[in-house]
Order: sequence, then structure tokens, then C-alpha cells
Amino acid sequence: MSNLYDDLLKLQRIPQAYENWTRYREALSDFIVSETEPGTTALIVGAGACGDFDLPRLCGHFSALWLLDRDDAAVREGVARQHADIPVERILHADLLGVPDEAYRAIADDMLALIRAGSVADRFSQCLEDALIRALENRRPDALLRREGLADTVICCGVHSQLTTVFLQMTSVYSRYVPIRPDAIERLLRERIPGIVSDLNDALLRWAKRTVILGLEERRIGAEGGIDGARQAMRDFERRALAIRAQTRLVWPFDPAQNKAYAMRITAAKKPVSPPRAS
Repeated sequence: MSNLYDDLLKLQRIPQAYENWTRYREALSDFIVSETEPGTTALIVGAGACGDFDLPRLCGHFSALWLLDRDDAAVREGVARQHADIPVERILHADLLGVPDEAYRAIADDMLALIRAGSVADRFSQCLEDALIRALENRRPDALLRREGLADTVICCGVHSQLTTVFLQMTSVYSRYVPIRPDAIERLLRERIPGIVSDLNDALLRWAKRTVILGLEERRIGAEGGIDGARQAMRDFERRALAIRAQTRLVWPFDPAQNKAYAMRITAAKKPVSPPRAS
């Protein structure tokens, strides 16, 4: 029987994304090329299947392009689909939250055992909350996330809002089998998002030599309110008072089948000489 975590990773690949995102991919790649110098280097953080990036065009613009994600298979599939000239050694593996794959799988195995044992809702909910708290408190960013100056430009689009998605997806699956309320889990994650987002922004600024290009969901089109991780990322970068070089707004047709589309704010910011931490 497959592990729930591995099944959820597969579900994060949006059907027909490459085809549906054509105009968004072109516009985003246009912005990246226009705001960076030819022959410099770039790192795409949270690249996934690369459906939102025109890889051949970016490879032709940059002298070297690295792709970073926790799902190596999705990245390789995206590179192969676009016939991009990106060597396998430039595909970097890291979980941006700092929770290793083994920790996610262990939580899934433990929760499955509780379901099979007929655990009552209150005990199951408490065990799930405890497991997520331990995973978040024991986040251990690997050595890659601590390195500096990986590329001239670091690009991170649509990532901040997804950092805790796996935990939310797990909770949604478990609620089908055990009568639990996900409110406590959502509140637990929401309380930790500011610190998680700040840690990622620290890493983005360490990795960039010159420029950070950030894509954040300002809102879901047709829905009220902002997107929590993206909203926190905007606040965090505003506190850092980075010098904005350019900005544009695009519509990301995330999943037309589910009527999901996002209004995106794409920002190119100059890296400060000494990146300040948000207070």
C-alpha cells in the first residue's frame, strides 16, 4: 500500500497545467528576461513541473539555470516536456519547510495505524496535532538552504502559499474517515506561517547575488480575502524595505477545471548589501 504523502505529491500536479498556463508562462518569462541581464545565472525555487516557466527561453537568456524542488520527478518531467538543456546536476532537491520526506511518511503511517485501530476522534485529533507540532518544531533546513550566493537571480513564484499544503491535505483526507474538525490544525499552521515565511525569505536573499523575483497571489479571483502564506510574504518583504526595481500583475489560471485562478503580483527587487532580517 502506498504512503499517503507520496499519493499527495502526485495530486499536486495540476492536470493540463502546461497547456492552460501558456499565456501566463510567456508573460512571466517575459518579465524575468526583461529584468535580468543576459549571461547571468538564475535559480528557480519551488520549480515543480516548471509549467509556469519557459525553460528553453530562460536557458537561452541565462548562462546557467538551476531548478530547486522537493519533487525531483516532477522537475525532471517538466524539463523533458520542454526539451530544456538543463543537466541533471542542476536539479536541486530540498524541502523549503525543512521537514524531510521521511517525517511526512512517518506521520502518515502513524495516523493510518490509528485509523485501523479504531481510534476515537478526540484521540486521533490530538495525536495528529502533536505530530504536526513536532514536525514544525523540529524543522531542519538542509545544508543547501544555508548556502549563500547560489545565483545572480533567485526566482520564487507561487511558493509561499504552498509551504504547509501537505499538512492541510493530510487533514482533509483524515476527516473523511474520522469525524475531526480541521479548524485546530488550520489555526496551528496559521500561527506558524509568519516564521516559516520569514525563514524562506532569508534563504532567498542569501541565495541571490543581485536580484530576487517574487510571485505572490494577491487574491483568488472570484473569492474574498487574501492567500495566507502569500499575504505574510508580502508583509515580510515590506518590512525588509527592499528596493523594488519593477513590478507587474498577471492572472494565473491555476486550475480552470476547479475554477481556480489567482491575481499575481510579480516583483523584481534588488538584493541589499547586507540582507536585513524581518523583526
